Amino acid sequence: MKVLWRLCVLSLIIMTSFTSHAAASATIPVKPRVIIILDDLGYRKSDMAAFALPSEVTFSILPRTPLAQTISRKAEQQGRAVMLHMPMQSTSGKAMGPLGLSTDMYPAAITHTLRAALKSVPNAVGVNNHMGSAFTVEEPAMQTIMEEIKRQGLFFVDSRTSVNTTAQQVADRVGVPNASRQVFLDNDRSEASLSKQFEYTKRLAKRNGTVVVIAHPYPETITFLAHTLPSLATEGIALASVNDYFTQVSNTPNSLPNNALVKEVHRKPLLETEAAAPNE
Repeated sequence: MKVLWRLCVLSLIIMTSFTSHAAASATIPVKPRVIIILDDLGYRKSDMAAFALPSEVTFSILPRTPLAQTISRKAEQQGRAVMLHMPMQSTSGKAMGPLGLSTDMYPAAITHTLRAALKSVPNAVGVNNHMGSAFTVEEPAMQTIMEEIKRQGLFFVDSRTSVNTTAQQVADRVGVPNASRQVFLDNDRSEASLSKQFEYTKRLAKRNGTVVVIAHPYPETITFLAHTLPSLATEGIALASVNDYFTQVSNTPNSLPNNALVKEVHRKPLLETEAAAPNE
């Protein structure tokens, strides 16, 4: 009888301990995260000033540009994630630059061009679109892009230059890890506008957990970010690398496919002003 009683007490202690541990684990707060992707790198010597920013800031480099390989290799030395900023046709007809993808290209030409672009940006771990308001709405074209991205073992971030983009639905169907931009930081480079967008970014991060921001290597933007990014930590917000984010999602047990952690954010329709890219 005493043995049975001792076993009951021991079982109760173990169960109480397990329940307390589980409850404590469930209440461990997850830090809100801000992911910043700096687009349009590769043309200007002034782009090198971006290396003063924290290594969590991801560099997205235009293909076959004068500084593409230099920036890519230096970024790797810093442990900084690099992406290919893939030029795609816009509705404005603006020139795309080298290795741009147009809606009249055959699938084989799209694949060949994307491979050439990736070769010109060593160490790229993902792709996002440069312009693309015309291209990203074409589902067959995006299917070809996503199939090659999957073959290369990369991820895709939709810059969302059109409210009618098909990028994410195609990426989901093909099985490409993906996320989506929620904030353009520097459509307007004035101090007041940058501050307004930065405050909006922090609110989104606190509300939704993760926010993806696209910015550009303008001197005003780099100066602003260098000054304000340290304030994130004081507000309990983490500055995260896009590469670390995708690695974490893929390594999370029982995680939903294709970055369900931010699906609720980037599935919501964006306002027209939020959807418009400065270079569209």
